Amino acid sequence: MTKWLLIVDGGATKTACAVVHAESGEINYSNSTKGSNYQAIGTESATLVLQSLLANVYDFLQKQEDSKIEVATFALSGIDSSKDHEIVSAIVQQAIASTSLQVDTLIIENDAQATLLGVTAEQAGALLIAGTGAIAYAFDGSKIARAGGWGHRAGDEGSGYWLGQEVIRAIFKMEDGRGEPTILKNAVYHYLRIQNVTELAAWLFNPSYTNAQLAKMGAFLADAVTKKDPCAIQISIQAAHELVLLACAVLKKIGYNGGAFTLYCNGGAIKHNPIIFKTFSQEMKSMYPQIEVSLCHHQPIYYIIERTKRAYDNL
Repeated sequence: MTKWLLIVDGGATKTACAVVHAESGEINYSNSTKGSNYQAIGTESATLVLQSLLANVYDFLQKQEDSKIEVATFALSGIDSSKDHEIVSAIVQQAIASTSLQVDTLIIENDAQATLLGVTAEQAGALLIAGTGAIAYAFDGSKIARAGGWGHRAGDEGSGYWLGQEVIRAIFKMEDGRGEPTILKNAVYHYLRIQNVTELAAWLFNPSYTNAQLAKMGAFLADAVTKKDPCAIQISIQAAHELVLLACAVLKKIGYNGGAFTLYCNGGAIKHNPIIFKTFSQEMKSMYPQIEVSLCHHQPIYYIIERTKRAYDNL
């Protein structure tokens, strides 16, 4: 009898899912859609996003010899408190019920926490994610601690959103005469198909604007850095400093004592901008020589699959 695992990785920008063969770990079905963070889009919209994904999962499983899911992990952003967990649990259970999926064991947890447990194989270690938002988790072998991830209104310094915001601010300052020239202007104007700063302001305050759209503006930094743009370099270095503060904060929470330890890094903001990762690594190593700073080479969902398979093996 075939046994299945279901993994749903829901962030602010994208929600991905995979149906995995429980014994082999092979992905037999995968799909993705828009973000499902209920804090950003509301409970009703988040429910609809998950329902749509799970309806396709149901269709896939109906074509298989067995359709029951042994373990389903919903690793979702927006779970920042016990109240959040209660709200998200209701969203997930409603989405499952609407599609008639059969799930034996259900795991619902913060996406970064699930990724941490997967990437560390549930051993001591830490994970810094700088994607649309920025968050850090650390595990000492028994307890899990968290820092950051409180959303763009509260901070998210060093994240893709923060980078995009700094890029836009630099352009406004340049156009006003308050800041230095930067080639970031040309990249952003070309991407948005606009001609001037007035049109940029109109885009920024358009009702269709989303945080994910602003986060995309940060992607232009890497190319500008390779072209030695001073503004891009300054923003990137500041982002690294902010991420160092985040990582140090979570290490202090678990009482890290300076022994051998791996700090994993994931998310486009740090993976796609070499100056951010280089500066971050150098600063962390100068403070904690025993720490190994390592880039994750896979999408988070692959580590959440590992976390889910381990949960299945322990049943």
